[in-house]
Amino acid sequence: MIDYKTLKHSDNGMPTWDGFLGPLLQVANQKEIWKRQELIQGVLEEVKLPEELATLRYTSRWHDLVAPDRINWALSDLKISGLLSSPKRGMYQITDLGRKVSNQYGLNITRELVHSQPAYIEHQRKLQEKNNTDEDISEDQTFEITEKQISNWFDKQASDLTEQLLAKLRSTDPYKFEHMMVQLLNQMGYKGTDGQSLVTQKSNDGGIDGIINQDPLGLQTIYVQVKRYAENNVIGSPEIDSFSGALRRKRADRGVFITTSSFTSGAKEAAKQLNIALVDGEMLTNLMVQYKVGVQVQQTYELYDIDDDFFDGARNL
Repeated sequence: MIDYKTLKHSDNGMPTWDGFLGPLLQVANQKEIWKRQELIQGVLEEVKLPEELATLRYTSRWHDLVAPDRINWALSDLKISGLLSSPKRGMYQITDLGRKVSNQYGLNITRELVHSQPAYIEHQRKLQEKNNTDEDISEDQTFEITEKQISNWFDKQASDLTEQLLAKLRSTDPYKFEHMMVQLLNQMGYKGTDGQSLVTQKSNDGGIDGIINQDPLGLQTIYVQVKRYAENNVIGSPEIDSFSGALRRKRADRGVFITTSSFTSGAKEAAKQLNIALVDGEMLTNLMVQYKVGVQVQQTYELYDIDDDFFDGARNL
């Protein structure tokens, strides 16, 4: 049995799609060949999610469970990279390479490792070549995709983007990172209409990295602390208490603590008591995408449907 809490997971505790990579290979190694749904169910039984996560559904697609969907994406990437094979449609088995990777890395299989496999790199190269061709697709080459498949694809692209964005943030100069975080809060509207914001000096900042005055006179002020940490460098309650002390010295009643890692349960509890808003790595990247800070829209697609109201109204003309 695998403790789901040890897997890479979202803020709500649900393993991310790449958090299921290790468990998938371990389960696949338990017998010769699997049907797709049997393999997915085997992973769910091995991980043993609590009821609230096992029954969690997408808000935009209420009929779809989150966990099996994420396992499906992990399954797809493992097949593309050659760690799993599909001897016939809907059937899967672990390859010699997959067995070797599973034995070496166990549950610590990352998307970077999977995407570094020669088969995956070759797959991406062929996709790129296909995208670069201007040949028209003939009628017999067309294929039908469902709205659900489109939605799933965009979900995975968003997940990949946030991971890449988080890696980029962790490699950014710390002082530039502070400026980026203040810029994000400004974009979110915390500066107000005529307010001001600044990043404190590099040294002797007294535990305050950014200051946002929400009005011209500075009567409503938000103080910000940021930590550009690696994923395993988790923020605990001592750091929250220290930031609270810095706020008291400023006679401040509110603060925002931003990190590229995460917070312990003790830190979250302390922050609630001290009126400090916490932003972890996952929330940070989601906010940056939502407010388009550090990212840009590459392409926009619109999905159309018949406007029945228009046609019903036309009868009365």
